[in-house]
Amino acid sequence: MHLIKNQSKYYLLLSSVIILIIGILLSATTPVNAQSIQNGPSDPNEVSSFVDGVMATSMENNHVPGAVVVVVKDGEVFFTKGYGHADLENKIPVDPATTLFRPGSVSKLFTWTAIMQLVEAGKLDLDEDVNTYLDFEIPDTFPEPITLRNILTHTAGFEDQGNGLFKIDENLVSSLETYVKENQPARVFPPGTIGAYSNYGSALSGYIIERVTGMAFEDYIAENILRPLEMNHSTFEQPLPPSLIDDMAEGYNYVNAEYIKASFEFVVGSPAGALSATGLDMANFMIAHLQDGRFKDTQILSPETTQQMHSPLYRPAPQLDGMAHGFFFSSKNGQYSISHGGDTSLFHTNLTLLPESNLGFYISTNGTMGAVVVEDFVDAFIDRYFPPVDSASLMPTADFAERAPLYAGSYFIARSNFTTLEKTMSLMSTVTVSTTEDRVLVQFGNELIPYVEVEPGLLVNPDDPSDKLALKTDGEQITLSPPLPFVFIKMPWYRTLPVQALILVGGAILFIIAIIAWLLDFVRGLIKREKRPVLARLARMSAGLFGVLYLFFLTSFGAVFTNTNPAFGVPDVFFGMPANFEQLLLIPTLIAILGILMLVFALIAWVKHFWTGKSRFFYSVLTVFGLAIVWSLYFWNLLFL
Repeated sequence: MHLIKNQSKYYLLLSSVIILIIGILLSATTPVNAQSIQNGPSDPNEVSSFVDGVMATSMENNHVPGAVVVVVKDGEVFFTKGYGHADLENKIPVDPATTLFRPGSVSKLFTWTAIMQLVEAGKLDLDEDVNTYLDFEIPDTFPEPITLRNILTHTAGFEDQGNGLFKIDENLVSSLETYVKENQPARVFPPGTIGAYSNYGSALSGYIIERVTGMAFEDYIAENILRPLEMNHSTFEQPLPPSLIDDMAEGYNYVNAEYIKASFEFVVGSPAGALSATGLDMANFMIAHLQDGRFKDTQILSPETTQQMHSPLYRPAPQLDGMAHGFFFSSKNGQYSISHGGDTSLFHTNLTLLPESNLGFYISTNGTMGAVVVEDFVDAFIDRYFPPVDSASLMPTADFAERAPLYAGSYFIARSNFTTLEKTMSLMSTVTVSTTEDRVLVQFGNELIPYVEVEPGLLVNPDDPSDKLALKTDGEQITLSPPLPFVFIKMPWYRTLPVQALILVGGAILFIIAIIAWLLDFVRGLIKREKRPVLARLARMSAGLFGVLYLFFLTSFGAVFTNTNPAFGVPDVFFGMPANFEQLLLIPTLIAILGILMLVFALIAWVKHFWTGKSRFFYSVLTVFGLAIVWSLYFWNLLFL
């Protein structure tokens, strides 16, 4: 017993000493970590451990083979690391110093930086009509001219147009001049009124740089931005120069439990997204912007111009974030940030600067699902090093019920096509809004987000107060604007997906039923050797041919836009229309002619009393659907192209 008591005292004393030591260590380290979390990262090793965990989980879950992450702070590279592989087949790891990624639309920041250089030099004016700098005319669709200020904020009013922007065959790549002249999108909004992201506007800016400087766009960027910033492993050249080809990361799509390697994507409107760059080269670009345009002893922009470029220029609504001079600006967790994302089919990227903290980060991935990895990283990084501030509960407005009907409905994004067959793509990007007693429920794809109206026309996400939406009414047009200039326009009832599905799919089913029924009736008539009026037979033949042509067109058109390229994960039509596609577009004209014939025969059937009363009624309903189909084909720009 005495021995046991002595041992107990010994263990108690030892435990007390251990607890005391742990307490001292915790008291010494906890304040440092807490301060780190509150004011941004301070320990590269801690950042490495944290980022390693985020990237490992997200890359595995989303089957992304490779990525690069770079963090800069106070004018230096604070943390950088490559994850996974640049080349799976040859097991080449990602190297931040040498591996090139395609940052997509992050390339636009170089175009905008070049524009601001030329503004600073007095060679460009942000408020001048862009036609002043061009050797062709942008049509005067609206009284107001388009300016570079409009283009910088994506409020030039161009419709979206993807045709011709990306190619995977080098032989099909045209010059920047040819691209901007032959792919002019229609002007569909007055300048400065609606935020509608435009790759064409960015390409047009690059062509203006060529016109003003007399240099090829990629040469100007190389001489005035890349070389001064020592970005020696970066280029806008397509294809890549021989010295960089071997360092280009491969892009992959993950299909049926295996990775499929894709080829190089050519961005024809190169100023909009053709950059190839390493992570450490992008660090130099971030440092320059965070250091008032200075990198080491080189000044690519004056401090005044740099600050102007980072300052807000356009907001969709006064309460929202929006566009700086080419950057997106936002405030999340109390931090003012300027950023830009970028996506090709294979590569997904984000560059974010926090000027008040003299901090920036960059992430780029080489898999088709990389956008999810990028989003996971950005959210995790911001939330960890700049935690969200606790906010008071949101109280809905007292008269919300009066405005609820204005919110409810289906919306399409303003970044859509309006005048070509690409308009059909907006059917697949519908945003649905419904309301409850005190909430506005917004369906973005598979995500349903609840919002509270905190003041008339302003919605706030209670789970993320930086996530806001603003309602605007302008005559008959109702728009819902997120913080960034991607405005959603409320659809008229006839444009909504249920109505269009009723016409296009319901009509197809009805014609299938009719064709089967008439074929059976035709066989019975042959067996019984019944004689039927010629006009009655022509009426059914016209409707039957209408149905056959419509079904053929519907399935062929659908096949074109759903024929996914296994390597890129997008339809092949994304890189160009297939052969004989123009011939396919002749079919809607034949359908329209047959639709008119059906209307004539429907009237004759009632006058001549063809068939039974039920059969005449069915034919009339079929005619109504036929004419609705013709109208729908016209509405979606598939008729009389």
